[in-house]
Amino acid sequence: YDRKRLTLAHTAPAPVTLRVEVDLAGTGLWVPYREFTVAPGQRTEHTFPAAFTACWARVTADRDATATAIFDYD
Repeated sequence: YDRKRLTLAHTAPAPVTLRVEVDLAGTGLWVPYREFTVAPGQRTEHTFPAAFTACWARVTADRDATATAIFDYD
């Protein structure tokens, strides 16, 4: 995949910090990748660097929220 993107959004009434963690080898060893603070009613888009190769990713929130993470690999 040449282009890897992530779009984050949520429905909470206040900003939410979403933390992306990756497991590079699929062994259950999760390491922090980056944190994104997303404003209410907004989307945050991130383009991963070309060398990004993690097979597994997860996203957690710093507070209760209904959030969406869309990974788009082209």
